[in-house]
Amino acid sequence: MRGGERIKEKEQLIPQMKLLTPLFGSFYPDDRQKDAGHYDENRTQVELLEGKDLAPYEAVIAQMVEKENAFGEEGVCNLMDYFHGRESIKQKVSQAIVSVKQVDGELYGCTTLTLRTNLEGSELKELCDYINGQYSDGWGEGFEQRDIAIDGGVLNVHFWSSGGLQFEKKQILEEKRKMEQRPEHGEGKAIRPKLKLIGKDGNIFAILGRAKAVLCDAGMREEASEMISRVTEAGSYEQALRIVSAYVETELSPAKEQMPDKKSMKKNQPER
Repeated sequence: MRGGERIKEKEQLIPQMKLLTPLFGSFYPDDRQKDAGHYDENRTQVELLEGKDLAPYEAVIAQMVEKENAFGEEGVCNLMDYFHGRESIKQKVSQAIVSVKQVDGELYGCTTLTLRTNLEGSELKELCDYINGQYSDGWGEGFEQRDIAIDGGVLNVHFWSSGGLQFEKKQILEEKRKMEQRPEHGEGKAIRPKLKLIGKDGNIFAILGRAKAVLCDAGMREEASEMISRVTEAGSYEQALRIVSAYVETELSPAKEQMPDKKSMKKNQPER
């Protein structure tokens, strides 16, 4: 492996967490429709849009988000620069960058956290509350005033959500859906190579490296790359282990169902 490839792979292993929240939009018809009676100078005639309605406009919304983020220091707005909560959270999270992400045909607000180490549950809740506050009164308040020109009018996009902790819930649900789609043992399905966890280095990056090696040895390089990508977005150590165990067979993988032999069945029958 070349030096540049090693550096690139190391960068891909930086742990991140993507926090998703529903997006909403307000669409105002433009003055080209004024004669048709659809235009209101006070912009009171508004059509409310949800995530699935906003998905076709992902590119222009993302472009406006990048423009909004450009007002930050070093050309990117890092929400952690304005965080005044627990010191432990500041030490664990180096960046919180806002973007948008499409999942299953629906557009979501997305804040990507770059982690130095995993967050505790109470720390994640505090950070989610802070980001939702930024969506309401800080970053999001400024962004929702940006007019995004689309066909037929102007669009304003709102990141704030009353759901609050839907951040974490959405990520977990998406992760669960992905895991359910992974091939398991069985007829016509891929067989996962085995990887022992007990008695080995428990560092997640060490585990990830060994899992990648056994997958590549089994000719499953595409699966190895996919596994690494998903693990780097995991929200906790336990979640990362579950992802690894979906690609390689570990002590945490679901136990294979075995048919009991006749001797054991007879032995376990109650005596008459």
